[in-house]
Amino acid sequence: MSKILKNKAGFGRMGIIITVIIVVAGFAVFLLLQREKEETIRIGAVLSLSGPADYIGMEVKNGMVLAAEEINSRHGINGRKMELIIEDSKTNPQEGKKAFNKIETEHHPLLYVSTLSVISMALAPLSEENEVVLVGLVTATSKLTEQKKWVFRYYPTAEVSARPILSILQELKVKKLGIIYLNDEYGTSVSEIIKKRCKASGGIVRRESFGSKDVNYKEQIAKLKDMEAIYFIGFAPQVKKAFKQVKEMNFRGSILGSTGGSSPIITSMPEANGAYVAAPIIYNPNYLFAKEVKEKYEAKYNKPFTQFAANGYDFLKLIAGLLKDKKISRENLKIVLEEGFMYPGVFGVLDVKPGEHEITFPLHPARIVGGELKYLR
Repeated sequence: MSKILKNKAGFGRMGIIITVIIVVAGFAVFLLLQREKEETIRIGAVLSLSGPADYIGMEVKNGMVLAAEEINSRHGINGRKMELIIEDSKTNPQEGKKAFNKIETEHHPLLYVSTLSVISMALAPLSEENEVVLVGLVTATSKLTEQKKWVFRYYPTAEVSARPILSILQELKVKKLGIIYLNDEYGTSVSEIIKKRCKASGGIVRRESFGSKDVNYKEQIAKLKDMEAIYFIGFAPQVKKAFKQVKEMNFRGSILGSTGGSSPIITSMPEANGAYVAAPIIYNPNYLFAKEVKEKYEAKYNKPFTQFAANGYDFLKLIAGLLKDKKISRENLKIVLEEGFMYPGVFGVLDVKPGEHEITFPLHPARIVGGELKYLR
């Protein structure tokens, strides 16, 4: 009898021990899950916050901050808040690499975003080496995603940027075109496509380039004054100066500007009146989804809402949507992006096919009339 009682007592003690182990293990799992839930999802951003394209980096940053605040106010992504780790590339490839390496060493983020073709191209090898997704925003060069496993783009490619301009040139029946372009990955890519297409249809094209620090384009304009139209490819402040100088030199032909020419900094200036540009849908006042975001952005920053701010905003919204109820890791993010998806955002409905690394949105032919952007179709 005593033996039986002893066994029962032993079982009782063992049961208590097992119960304690289960409770402790369960509590540890609970703490682990809570910690994972509380741990932020870090997004590394290498943006041009100083240098010749500082306004682009600042607008992308503002858009991302607005989106992150909205996402975090709605319980983040799967209960985890989003944290932006932002560094300045200074619009310099070497500085961009330093910024990437600093973020990677100190924060090991889920993914990276970058702005401008010249910076994104410099960071692409680092993305491949570290096996982490890099998404180029405001990056048009066609070469960015070529033969890359981890590099993506959310912005119109050079090819997409060229289409509305080619449509306008055809409508205007331009046979003699002058191109003045920024001598970097972006300007070279777009101007080369325009040149090839125009020549293929029997047109005559002459090109003049300029550097990122140049502010006077009168020499280039003078060489092209006999052309029927001049197409200027550069950042918005450069396009602004060029439009003024073209007017000062009494050029009589048609004036066209790159995508940056559709931003409010250009459309509001008198010298831009009558110019043609390639524009995203966000400036259409009847596109209500973009209008709602525009109102939030302008109330927060007291600045005009631009395609650059929209690019930063919409990208974070896209990521939050894609990762909902999904495992959050570098490898899984790459898988999710490559699965293909449809996403209704501020630029319209995006339809990305499986395997594609290009997340693009359409641009439309438009004309600046009386300080406003008028879509031609």
